Amino acid sequence: MANFSVHNTLYEENGGFRLTKEECGILLRKKKSSVVYCPGEGERAPGAMYPRCICLSHNGEKNGTLLATFECYTYSTPTFPIYESVDDASSWHRLSEIKDEEKGFGCRFQPHLLELPVSCSGLKEGTILCAGNIIPEDFSSSSLHLYQSTDCGRTWHFLSEIVSGGHAVVDPEEKDENRPVWEPFLTVTPDGRLICFYSDERYSAGSGYNQLLAHKISADGGLTWQKEKIDVAFPGGRLRPGMPVVAALPEGKFIMVYEMVNQDKIPVYFRISDSIEDWGDPDFMGNPVCCADESCLTGTPYVSWIPQGGPVGTILITGRGFSHIMANSQMGNGFFEKMDTLVDIDNTCGFAGYSQCTLPLHGGKQILNLCPRQISERLALIEAALADVYVKA
Repeated sequence: MANFSVHNTLYEENGGFRLTKEECGILLRKKKSSVVYCPGEGERAPGAMYPRCICLSHNGEKNGTLLATFECYTYSTPTFPIYESVDDASSWHRLSEIKDEEKGFGCRFQPHLLELPVSCSGLKEGTILCAGNIIPEDFSSSSLHLYQSTDCGRTWHFLSEIVSGGHAVVDPEEKDENRPVWEPFLTVTPDGRLICFYSDERYSAGSGYNQLLAHKISADGGLTWQKEKIDVAFPGGRLRPGMPVVAALPEGKFIMVYEMVNQDKIPVYFRISDSIEDWGDPDFMGNPVCCADESCLTGTPYVSWIPQGGPVGTILITGRGFSHIMANSQMGNGFFEKMDTLVDIDNTCGFAGYSQCTLPLHGGKQILNLCPRQISERLALIEAALADVYVKA
């Protein structure tokens, strides 16, 4: 791998944004909230985190059904639970679970759901996919596995291993060349191939990257995966970009958000690209997600886009430790604006708000926010808050 020097400005090519004023054309007003899942008092801490949700739109009479999953902490072998809502997030019930029957380790961390909008080789349009991190109880290894469901989430089958890594430990005290992979994010390229973004620590020993972001593409419906391509990487063994999430924007563009661990306050950055497969110079720091009052997001980001708010719609970004959704209606130019809080979280609880997500519904006229919310000093539940989107006059 080439030796990169970190760009010394936040505003260079592959970004080129200038902070001038708040540029947001929408308002959010909370309509209702519900509990997706609440752990029992004796459950393993922190209960539940890292929620992900999709709304079916390629499954005929099942269209409009919501499917949610999350990290579910337990003293037994963990699974990825699948919860369903058929009443616009007013209520939820457990539909199924994804089990690790290949390794027997357990579906432990970072699940991500995708409904295929088109057919991908052997996978039919409407197939539900879930990628997640398979980790044993002793955390000695990490593997990103892909599962599929052809009956709207009722049953699941193993499809492939996307990538595997070593010890599932962040920043080990002793030098460890057997480093892990984390945080898969699935989507589809414009020409109908599966693409998976993830965080990768395996270059730490040989190339001096604490952690980097990469992706792999599958041209055969997720059965096999091509060689990985590095998207974001910083030399020096300290900075660790993580948790990549990607959304499509107008004019054929894409946005990627990621956290920057080991920078002060773990800021969230974004890049905008004309290609979902090429994000520019790996060492470009990115553009910060921040407001005019200097408030910023802190880690575990998620991004979505809605067509409301102006000619180019509105970008919505969430992050850990900050219960507001930040919005920008100028393709990321200018400051972001804080929306009204949808889920109240306690910033002193490290698990509260950890990797929440947003899901546009009804063509972007509503936003569904799934978020871990504290119920005690050691446990969090998964709350779903639905908000109406209003366009500013």
